[in-house]
Amino acid sequence: MLALPGWDDDGKQQFEALSQQLAPSGWLCRRANIPDASWPADKRAAVSRDHTLHQVLEDYMNLAAVRGVARSRLALLGFSYGGYMATFLAAAKPSRLLVLRSPAIYPDGDWSVPKESLERDELRQYRSHVLAPDQNRSLWCCAQFMGDVLLIDSGRDAIIPPQVIASYERAFRSVRSMTRYTLPDADHELSRPAWQREYHNVVAEWLNTKLR
Repeated sequence: MLALPGWDDDGKQQFEALSQQLAPSGWLCRRANIPDASWPADKRAAVSRDHTLHQVLEDYMNLAAVRGVARSRLALLGFSYGGYMATFLAAAKPSRLLVLRSPAIYPDGDWSVPKESLERDELRQYRSHVLAPDQNRSLWCCAQFMGDVLLIDSGRDAIIPPQVIASYERAFRSVRSMTRYTLPDADHELSRPAWQREYHNVVAEWLNTKLR
């Protein structure tokens, strides 16, 4: 499994906990080398979506090259910005399972502009609408995906509004299966350990069930 973190994600401990939970079932987990909260501000400020996609493609190839890893059984897990980027990766490379937690969405324009330079007010307005696959390239990628999808959202998410989750859910129209799960009281970051444990349990059970 390749995990794509969120832009402000400081959840390396969460990744390690999930990796340990999955290890007894034979899962090999890697974390993509894209910006998170640990990156220096000047390096984060220079990264665009175009740069990120090239990086996660490289991370995918590195994982797929590991002996014993079958691309036909490879899973992608993305959170927030990482969830958005995971949709492009899923369209570009073979993957059977796709887990998106509170995936973000961005307008198609300014693809090569540094992510932190995007206008935040315009972004909030853009996310307030339910969009179709012909209105956004990420959603178009979702419409092409034919594997299994687990879409998870937080009931009290102050970053990703319900309209974004609805856009993603509607876009997955060719998948083998779609599973929705809501963490009712959770925030975007899953700031409480109980929410993190619930999330990890849902992901682990779903992944292991799909590959039995």
